[in-house]
Amino acid sequence: MNSPSNSIAYLTLQQPRMRKGSFATLIGAMPLLEVFVAGPENQLTVESLSPGGVSELVSRSPVFLYGPSGAGKTAIALTLAARWMNETNDRNLTLTSGSDFSRAFTRAIEADDMDRFRQLHRECDCLLVDNIQELATKPAAQEEMISTIDHLINGGRAIIVTSPELASLVPNLRSALTSRLNSGFGIPVAYPSLASRKEILKLLASSSQIAIGEEELDTIGTQSHDNMSAMQLRGILIRWSHHNRIAPERTANESKRMIDSLLDSQIAKAPTLSDIAKVVGREMQLTMELLRGPGRKSSIVRARGLAMFLMRQLTDESYQSIGKYFGGRDHTTVMHACKKTEEDLASDLELLRVVDRVKQRFKK
Repeated sequence: MNSPSNSIAYLTLQQPRMRKGSFATLIGAMPLLEVFVAGPENQLTVESLSPGGVSELVSRSPVFLYGPSGAGKTAIALTLAARWMNETNDRNLTLTSGSDFSRAFTRAIEADDMDRFRQLHRECDCLLVDNIQELATKPAAQEEMISTIDHLINGGRAIIVTSPELASLVPNLRSALTSRLNSGFGIPVAYPSLASRKEILKLLASSSQIAIGEEELDTIGTQSHDNMSAMQLRGILIRWSHHNRIAPERTANESKRMIDSLLDSQIAKAPTLSDIAKVVGREMQLTMELLRGPGRKSSIVRARGLAMFLMRQLTDESYQSIGKYFGGRDHTTVMHACKKTEEDLASDLELLRVVDRVKQRFKK
């Protein structure tokens, strides 16, 4: 559905109906709004969900949606699958994620049940794989995915894949898998631009029954940064509502200062060594005393190396400064720990997920 302005489109979001023969391990979270607000930054998304774009799903496969967390990739992917399935009554769907595909593949090998696994993932009319980057540390599962994509393409079936970034930028994805993902139709999904943010704020205020004036909405939309998701915008509105109930008689200047404060709270500051250490400690369930101390237990060494690795990636601190933070360790010790962690990330999915969560925590 298009708005009066040609620059904004409202795309009704849908969940696929799981018909007989369909299979799902992926449960898509309910979106904040019933529509995806698409401005000029997401015009390719508008085209892909048009009747013409939906009808070309098979010829465009694999359709590869990529973009930052919270931008709406999964909701768009599910909607595209739902609209394609609704063209006829005899199409079925398999919904999975990279990690679920890998786990199911491993279980199938152990149970000698590959026929069933391949029936579910290769004989469907449409395969949707959310977060395919989760296969990065699973070379055997990647090989299976390559064969699965080939089988589906040769059989004239549809494939939809999502990832936080272009396949060629995902570390440890095999070139054969990257080339297949790049051979299809790529759809970048971006955070909302200024015009989109203003429309999203209006819809969120209405759906959450938050009484806020046009001027305040415009101020929030205008002053919010370009890398803000709908979830973050909703958080600002909820906090604004809370503060407004406490002091409803604010002057215009006081209201503006309060909005500035709320927006500032959404902008991640450059992390310090201590900030990173605390987050890693929470993720790995270690105290700061253990993380920074002399302990050589493998779990402590693993967490300490991860913290050092992330400090090098997220700050401008030298190896020497990081070593000093960890009780005066030599810079060569820090270099070795970073190198070891980088090697471990190639095969340790749990460690990779911790890295992703910590980086997301400090993402600007």
